[in-house]
Amino acid sequence: MNPRQLQIFHAVMRCGTITAAADFLGITQPAVSKAMQAMERGLGFKLLRPLRGRLYPTPEAERLLPDADRIMNELSAFQRLTGEVRAGGAGLIRVAASSASATALLPMATALFRKAHPEIRVSSHLAPARDVAAAVADGQADFGISLSPATVPGVAVRTLGAARMVVLAPHGHPLLKHPVATPALVAPYPLISFGSDTYFGQLLDEAFDSAGVRRDVCLQVTMSITAACHVRQGLGVALADHFTLELGLAGIGWRPFEPTVLLPVTLMTDAKAPLSRHAAGFIRAIEKVVREKAR
Repeated sequence: MNPRQLQIFHAVMRCGTITAAADFLGITQPAVSKAMQAMERGLGFKLLRPLRGRLYPTPEAERLLPDADRIMNELSAFQRLTGEVRAGGAGLIRVAASSASATALLPMATALFRKAHPEIRVSSHLAPARDVAAAVADGQADFGISLSPATVPGVAVRTLGAARMVVLAPHGHPLLKHPVATPALVAPYPLISFGSDTYFGQLLDEAFDSAGVRRDVCLQVTMSITAACHVRQGLGVALADHFTLELGLAGIGWRPFEPTVLLPVTLMTDAKAPLSRHAAGFIRAIEKVVREKAR
C-alpha cells in the first residue's frame, strides 16, 4: 500500500462510504473504487464487503485502521512542521526540565520569550535530571534544563548560571528574625529537605558538615515546591532553591542560607545536532532570567 492508497483507504474508513470519501478527497467515485480494488489485490485480502446493498469494512480493514490513523496524524503533523519551517522556523520548541526549572525558571523564561515570539509554541516536560538528559539524547527534546548535572553520552552540558539555596519558614517563625540562616540556626527546627542520595542533599550535607552541625531531615522531599507546601502547613523549615520564591506561596518567609550553596543551572543539548534559531533564542531568555534573579 503506497502513501496515496493509504490516504484513500483512510478516507473511506473514516467517511463511511466511497462516495463521501471521493467528495472529501476531491476525486471521482470510480477512482476511489479502482484504488480500493488495487489495494485488495496487492494485499491479498478484502477491505470492503457488500451487505444489504452497501459496502462495509472487513475485520482486516478494521484491524489496519488504528495504524492508518496514526500514520495520517503523523503525516499531517509533518506537513504542518514543513510549512512552519518554510515560514522561517520550526514553530515548536520542546523543553525537558527538572522540578525547580520546570515550575519556576521555565515559566518566567517562556513569558519573556513569547513577548517577542508569540507565534512559537513551547512544549515543556517535567522529569528528573537524568531523564531530562535522556530525552535530549533521544531527540525527544530540543534541549533540557536542570539544577543538577547529569552526564549522558551524546549530550553537551553548559552552565547558564546558578541558583542559591535559601531557607523557607512560616511567617512569624523565629528564624526570620535573623538576616541569614546558618546550619546552627536551622538545626533546632524540624527540617524539610532533600535526601543525602540526591545532588542537592549532598551539597547541603557538605555545608552542614563544614559548620560542624548534623543535617537531620525529618521530612524528605524531591522537589523544592513540595518542600514549600509543607512549610506552608507549619510542618517545619525547608532548604530550597531561590527560584521557588517566584511561586508566590502565601504565608512563607525566607532568608539567605550561609554558607552559600549554589546549584548550577545546567543546559543540556544534543552534542551533534545544531539548535534551531528559536531554541537558541529561548535559551538566551533563560540566561537573562537567571542573571536577573541572581542579582
